[in-house]
Amino acid sequence: MTHLALVGPPHLTTPRIPVGQGVYRIGRGEAAGVAVSFDPADERRRRNLLAWFERGAEPGATLLIDDWKQCGDSDPGLADSVRWITAAAREVKVVITARSLGDLPDRVPLRVEVLDILSLHGLGRFTKALAWKGRWWKVPIGVDGRGEPVVVELTHFADGKWRTGSHLAVTARESLRSLLLGLMTTHSPKLFQAILVDARDSGLFAGLDQAPHVQAHHRDVARDPAPLAAALLAESERRLEIVGNTWTIFDHRGFDQVLPQLLICVNGFDDLKATELGRALATIAADVGKSGMQLLIDAPHEVADVLIDDCTAPANLEELARELPRLMHRPAPSPDFFTLHEMPNRFDRPHAWRPRPVKLQYRVAVGTDEHGQPIEIDIKSNHLQDGMGPHGEVVAPDERRAEGIRALVLGQMLRHSPDDLQVVFVDFHGIGVFAGLANAPHVRAVDLLEDHELRTRTLAEGNFRNIWDHRAAGLVLPELMICIDGVHGLLAERPEFREVLRTLATAGRTYGQHLLLSDTTPSEHASYRLEFTEQGWTRRIGRSVERLTLPTDLDDVTRSLPSAMS
Repeated sequence: MTHLALVGPPHLTTPRIPVGQGVYRIGRGEAAGVAVSFDPADERRRRNLLAWFERGAEPGATLLIDDWKQCGDSDPGLADSVRWITAAAREVKVVITARSLGDLPDRVPLRVEVLDILSLHGLGRFTKALAWKGRWWKVPIGVDGRGEPVVVELTHFADGKWRTGSHLAVTARESLRSLLLGLMTTHSPKLFQAILVDARDSGLFAGLDQAPHVQAHHRDVARDPAPLAAALLAESERRLEIVGNTWTIFDHRGFDQVLPQLLICVNGFDDLKATELGRALATIAADVGKSGMQLLIDAPHEVADVLIDDCTAPANLEELARELPRLMHRPAPSPDFFTLHEMPNRFDRPHAWRPRPVKLQYRVAVGTDEHGQPIEIDIKSNHLQDGMGPHGEVVAPDERRAEGIRALVLGQMLRHSPDDLQVVFVDFHGIGVFAGLANAPHVRAVDLLEDHELRTRTLAEGNFRNIWDHRAAGLVLPELMICIDGVHGLLAERPEFREVLRTLATAGRTYGQHLLLSDTTPSEHASYRLEFTEQGWTRRIGRSVERLTLPTDLDDVTRSLPSAMS
């Protein structure tokens, strides 16, 4: 007897659940059409039901586990019981519902029906902020005949060390559409864009071509492929010039130069492979590691590293292929401060100040981009720890600088305890840009040169090269963020401070001292910048310039958070 798993939200799974007097359900709430329903919290009755099924129950009986994750959380032994039932009880059936493919139990023989493409990707609903979290590694597109997920590997290691993009071939129309919609659903246009190429205007990309990821949709290309071939080769050259000498496009992204993967999706490849376009695609394929241009073609070919197996796509693929791409154009709402930092709407000391991996230390979100995705500032040194610092600046008119400073400093305070981060404020003009922040327990009044000498002596005595070696040895020396507003006026009135500033700017990455300078015009010491322009706030790192929206409630958080942390 075939056992079944239905994956999707309740409004899709409920109509597919078998009904009748032989159906025995474990699940919350009531359900029509079942013989009896047991709440998963009712341990005694639930265990009796499972024991009855383990002994064989009655021929034709069905055990329904309605919302596997919820039921499994109430009974850690549920998976073992169901494995026994499916293996030993020959004349009964097991039906499981789950909201996500990842919720299903391991090693239970099930015929899986994925009813919802969002559930395939672990999503209950689509919002840009929630959904566009994907990394460019792999994406599920459906299930095979055994109910196992079919996952497309988007990258591979060409030489065992350097990650590079894979070229893909898929022959099934549904599989290709599921792959494209899955990528659009889980990756923002900042990370992934597509050019759709249809040799004969077959309508394969209908609906999907409305997504914001699509640069162009070329129809009936077989009539005249030469112009598109020239355009794609020019785009490849442009990208190779931007990436320059970095090993791969993925290393290029590590320096915060945003260059999205560009998927060239070709329908009717057999009609094009002998043309100028086919030759251009072969040339582009050789440079995938650097250009970030990958091929998705509808026929097996030597340029394709990966041949995607046929699979059963989610049942509502065509419905959501019409709805989701249009939904993706809706503006993302601006987040509040705690939502941006993925925390409850309050300060939770153990959660906020818990240790984080080195890569995430001193890296915090300051706002969101146009797609609702976090824009981060990492004050770590780009030479020592792949950060964006060690020094930064906020450039804005007097009346706007406070909000940029608050977004950055409050985020650092929220994520790091006073043992990990200390802050010094210098308000030269006295216009109150640091008002409210001084109540935080991180704030110190220190002599900057004395602090520098102390750090130099501490590292020298332990024979440490820099503060990160010191920290790796388990020793405590907090990073020091030195926030100076009105820095140009300060240097004009006290020119002797220029030498102090130069000392901190030069040696800060070694000793954990970070300058955050703010004024109406840029300074000479910053490696990252928050700048207010006519178009709003931007984050600048080298050649990378990104617009962002700051949290909507910074004034309220400035009044409440520093006191709460104390």
